[in-house]
Amino acid sequence: MALLWSALLACLLAVVQVALLSYAGQVALSAAQDGLRGGRGYGATDIAGGAQRDAEDFLARAGGTVLTATEVSVTVDAAAGLLRVRVAGTALSVVPGIRLTVEREAVGGLERVSP
Repeated sequence: MALLWSALLACLLAVVQVALLSYAGQVALSAAQDGLRGGRGYGATDIAGGAQRDAEDFLARAGGTVLTATEVSVTVDAAAGLLRVRVAGTALSVVPGIRLTVEREAVGGLERVSP
């Protein structure tokens, strides 16, 4: 009986860990997409700053303790007309000492005005 309960507890913890990792990945992806949407609409003056601010604001609102030690990086490729927002962080772990990193990225075209 003790072996059965140990295996059942291990399976339960594995399911909870997978759910936490999946949720942290979704929060990171949503932050990257929010930054992308915000950066595309700020115009040519502050694309990277606007995208980074919006992504960090989303993480402050929704990240909580599920996604910690977050890092937002924004890359603007004006020649190709692309904006890339990458969000990385550490997911909450049910097993102490294990570090699970999550990294998501959103890429989209910059809005341009035709003459």
